[in-house]
Amino acid sequence: MSLTVEDGSLPDGANSYVSVSDTRAFALARGLTLPTTDAAVEVLLIKALDYIEALRAEFQGSKLSADQELQWPREGVVVDGYPVDADAIPSVLVKAQMQLACDVASLGTLTPVGDGRVVIKERIEGAVEVQYADHGDSNPQPQLTAARALLAPLLEGGGSEGFGISVRV
Repeated sequence: MSLTVEDGSLPDGANSYVSVSDTRAFALARGLTLPTTDAAVEVLLIKALDYIEALRAEFQGSKLSADQELQWPREGVVVDGYPVDADAIPSVLVKAQMQLACDVASLGTLTPVGDGRVVIKERIEGAVEVQYADHGDSNPQPQLTAARALLAPLLEGGGSEGFGISVRV
């Protein structure tokens, strides 16, 4: 697999907003760890992209073309009071993809599934006993605070409503 980076020119087969080398530099500058092979980093970037693309209904503006591969570039986007050029890929979007790639490297997934039950007691003494907390979250989600902060200016309303992720500040 290889990445085709969307740079605002709508290349065919675009599947990332950022390169592996830029992602490695981002991680290094922040003391974050990525896999040693480029192929493994590409997989992380694709997972991060999938997460970003799933936010399509939350983004400001609209795609330039119904045929473009990704949600960006977009027209009608304003960040910090300034319009974003229709052929631009905002730097915060690129940084968010790199942050999410680093997050998935450490978490294993950005979209966990489960019943949310929290084990509060286990006992193995001739028989197994497991006790669960009474009220678990039925949809456990990772805490993606850094990525959410980066994406917030690109979302309708500045992302103040959140997007289905529990955030601790």
